[in-house]
Amino acid sequence: MNFTRKTLVFIFALAALFICQNEIVLAGFGVSPPYVLNKNLVPGSYYEQDVYLVQSDPNVDLLAKVVVDAGDINSWIKIENGDSFTIPKGTQQFPMKVEVNVPADAKLGKYKGTITISTSPVGNEKDGVSVTLGANVAINLEVTSIQVSDFSIQNFQIPDVKKGSPINFVIKIKNDGNIANGPTKVALTFFDQYHAQQLDKQEVLVTQKIKSFETGDISVEVPNNLDAGQYWANVQIYNDGEAIVDSKIVFTVTDVVPSGEVVKSSKWPSFSMPSIPLWGYILIAAAVVIIILVIIIIFILKKKNKDNNIY
Repeated sequence: MNFTRKTLVFIFALAALFICQNEIVLAGFGVSPPYVLNKNLVPGSYYEQDVYLVQSDPNVDLLAKVVVDAGDINSWIKIENGDSFTIPKGTQQFPMKVEVNVPADAKLGKYKGTITISTSPVGNEKDGVSVTLGANVAINLEVTSIQVSDFSIQNFQIPDVKKGSPINFVIKIKNDGNIANGPTKVALTFFDQYHAQQLDKQEVLVTQKIKSFETGDISVEVPNNLDAGQYWANVQIYNDGEAIVDSKIVFTVTDVVPSGEVVKSSKWPSFSMPSIPLWGYILIAAAVVIIILVIIIIFILKKKNKDNNIY
């Protein structure tokens, strides 16, 4: 009887330890931010947001399952990762991309819902263990007829450029508005490396736009009349006549030939070696050896004949 009790106590202790271990594995799971929020959507617009699945002690692979409960707008919501995916062991912050596609005929108004994420260690379902933890992400969207124009300049640069090639001015734009947007004009004034002498000035109207709620690059090309060297560029970026950026950057014009480009010279002709198989080289080597032997034999015979003539 005592043996049976000890056995039962031991089994229950093991079970409790196993359950506690699984709870510790899943402890500290959460989401950031805990919402998908946009109150400036218009019919036909697209919006995406990363929600990070965060765990404090990522020592096992986690199986995540996602359920969207948003009523009439369920079809608007898509999880790029899928409805089920694995969070690899060692990953503390795993990005889950939520995509919102608003139909062109969407009715104006406010829409709410919930995204539920549940997680469990990979393999738990096979083992019959049902310990899971998760979190909820609130959906809070609004479709409006009001056009919102709101973009910002994240950074800009002039990559190194080969002499004679156009100068490429690249602007990274973040569009937080609900209409395609971007700057309207760029002015570039070029100076020498000491910023003492103005060398050129170019103004270009910008027609390229970044889609609503997206971040992307806009490229502007201007003629390059500069020799190889380092230069300054005074940069002015305009939006409807107003300069929203007035700054300076350094860039380089190089005469280095890009990788893969063939340089042709008119001074010396170029030759290309024919492709010869291995057996061809063996035949050539054998022929050279035979020729050398023939020359040696001829030399020896001539020497013998000469010696005989003397005697």
